[in-house]
Formats: sequence, structure tokens, C-alpha cells
Amino acid sequence: MSKLKKAVLLGRKKGASDALIHLWRLGVEVPLVVVEGSDLAESAGRLGIKVLFDDAELYTLIEQGDQLVTEVDLVVSYLFVKRIKEPLFKLGRLGCLNFHPAPLPDYKSRAGYNTAILDRKNEFGVSVHFIDSEQFDAGPIIEVLRWPIDSQAETVLSLESTAQEKLFVLFKKTIQRFMRGEQIITFANAGGYYLTSKQLEAMKEVDLEKDSLEEIDRKIRAFFFPPYTGAYIRVGGQKITLVNQTVLDLLARKITK
Repeated sequence: MSKLKKAVLLGRKKGASDALIHLWRLGVEVPLVVVEGSDLAESAGRLGIKVLFDDAELYTLIEQGDQLVTEVDLVVSYLFVKRIKEPLFKLGRLGCLNFHPAPLPDYKSRAGYNTAILDRKNEFGVSVHFIDSEQFDAGPIIEVLRWPIDSQAETVLSLESTAQEKLFVLFKKTIQRFMRGEQIITFANAGGYYLTSKQLEAMKEVDLEKDSLEEIDRKIRAFFFPPYTGAYIRVGGQKITLVNQTVLDLLARKITK
């Protein structure tokens, strides 16, 4: 396999910004980025890299055969939430990668941090896979980085924080493989749990008559992620987010830092 020299990056959160800086430090040409959020946009601006705030602009550049998107080796999706469509996933000579913050094939789309806690999992993971179709999280898997978790204590905040760190570790390792021109061996990405945003939102509701105290506690830990609505009860037609002692202790530690 030939080596990585030019990449296009689509992403969000601080992880995508860190990924861009890492590529730049390795000498990989990144002609443009597609951003969701300020972190990646700010880093790209400092590096003099073109910033697109709408992926539709990227598809237009591809259609026009713009020089910015010619001779691209790799397309990288780093926590990018929109569907990667043709011809974008075919743009990179070496392929199109997605860095997914959950273990594959176990958890796809919106399934991940929350469901791992609800499912009482004793390990979690992050993944990188090729995108070879317009289906979410379905392409051949390159690697999954797993680690143990405590299902009785983990919160969505703590699990998300650790997963972001692990995903960047996996990113650096994967990019190094492409920089060396390694042959990339993959394995099948069959099965798994696919969850939509609507289904995830429905799982947050607490039924005080049916849910046990243990189930309520687990839902609170699985969904408390401000500014989004956490595990909730309905009062007068409004959603009231619940907290427990674990969440209060976590907030106290953050406030007193």
C-alpha cells in the first residue's frame, strides 16, 4: 500500500481538532476540513486551512473537480454525525475512515455510552472502520480498542471522557499505519445494536410505578449529560431531569476544582 500524504477531515469536538493538529505535525496535507462546532474551525483557521461549515460545499467541490479535492489519499470522519455519501466515501485513494466512539459491531449509530451502562457491560471500546456505503457504521472494521468499565459506577460523563481519550489514541495508531504504507487487514462488521435518536430519547423516561430503584439509578447515570435532557419524569407535561447522589458528587467535584 502507498503512503498517506493528503487527507480531508470531517469532524467535531476537541478530538477532531486534536486529529487535525496531529496530521499537520506529521506533514500530511489537509486542504480543507468540514466542521461541526468551534474547536476544529479555530484550529484550522490558525493553520490556514480552508473551513467548510456545510458538507454540501464539499460535495460541490468534488463534483466540480476542484484542485482542493484531487489526489486525496484518505477521507477521515472523526465524530462527524452526518451520513457520508457517495462520491465522498470513494474520494480517498486509500479509503474513507470513520472513528466511532463505541465498540463495533456491538453498538451502532446512537447506541453507545448510554446503552453500555443500561446493558450492565463490564467493558467498552472505540472503533475505526472503512466507510464503503451510505449506511451508518457498517463498513469493514480495522480495529477496536477495548477497556474494562465498572457498570455499577460508570456515568455517561465519565465514559464519554475516557472514550474520547481512547479514540484519539486509536486515531494516532491508525494514521501511523497509513503513514507507513501498511497493508490494512479488516474484519466483518455484521450485526450489532442500531439505535436511532428517537429510540434513545424514549429510553430516558422513568416510570415511577414500574422502574425499580436500581433501574432509575442506572438511567440517571446513563443519561445525565448537560445541556441535554437526562433521565426524566413528566410533570404537568414537562420533562423534569432527575439526579442522584452519584451525579451530585460528580458536580461537586467539578464545581470545587
